[in-house]
Amino acid sequence: MSESILFEILKKSKENKEIIGIWKYNDDDGFWAGYVKDYNEELVTIQHFTKYGKSDGIIIERIENIKSVDFDDDYAKAMQCLIDYSSELDKDEKFELNLNDDEEWQTGILKQLEGTDRIARLEINGSDYFSGFITKLSESDLILHCVGKMGEDEGTVIYRIEDVTAVRVNDIENRKRVMLFKWRKASL
Repeated sequence: MSESILFEILKKSKENKEIIGIWKYNDDDGFWAGYVKDYNEELVTIQHFTKYGKSDGIIIERIENIKSVDFDDDYAKAMQCLIDYSSELDKDEKFELNLNDDEEWQTGILKQLEGTDRIARLEINGSDYFSGFITKLSESDLILHCVGKMGEDEGTVIYRIEDVTAVRVNDIENRKRVMLFKWRKASL
């Protein structure tokens, strides 16, 4: 009988340093992204990476605890981009925002972001968060070109300015989204 498909995938990941995702049984948080450093019939060692593409140590897991392995998918390709350019995420380019003293603080902040390549994370009504580029602003509402966690173009949406309760600009999560968004655009 031929070698199991699982071992074929582990071998390919080890030989080519291909990113895979490993899911464990009975562990909703048990997903790891990385490449295989070594394996045998009982164990696998994985060079783990954070969601920002940073090396995050080696994980040793029993083969029998592996529920499934994701490979050659969009997530793996996006993770490879993050790994290749992870040092770029560390660069926090200066971007100054001017605060105003009026009651419509949101408008003053959002105007400074309108039409720029700066991605913002907007808190809407104190509980929902959306990241994207502010493409247009009126006196009462705004258009946000939404960008997903892995840089996916999630289309545009309109929000009322008064519903914006907080704004985050240029944090590492948003820098990651911009990097992957540009990578996806360049890949088209």
